Amino acid sequence: MEPMDINGGRFYVRPLHDDNRIDDRPALSLIHNHPIPEDYVEKRRQEWASESTYSWAACEQTSVEMLALITLTPQGDGTARIEALPAGDPERQLPNDPVLEQKTVGDAVAEGRDTVQRWAESYLGLKVI
Repeated sequence: MEPMDINGGRFYVRPLHDDNRIDDRPALSLIHNHPIPEDYVEKRRQEWASESTYSWAACEQTSVEMLALITLTPQGDGTARIEALPAGDPERQLPNDPVLEQKTVGDAVAEGRDTVQRWAESYLGLKVI
């Protein structure tokens, strides 16, 4: 399967990038609390292709900045597990239009996870455990 974006409203999830336009590697190093290998994003793309694990960057609707890593791992029995990890402090408030409700990195974690869960259940037919 090819990596895909999923719109979840105020937040969306998109495939991981390591190109000249978007580079998620600094955020991924922050999430994992150590430098990541150069081939980390490529390995995640290979996991998509083999349908063994699906990974996304959760982002606020007006930005490509990675706020969280959302990972869906099918278990082979019709179920799947989701892991959602913040890029830094979950309480960090995000800059946004003052007419919009204030959001945090923690909101990106929760809403990104919920978006992926809905996709897993409706598109893949998996039960998230």
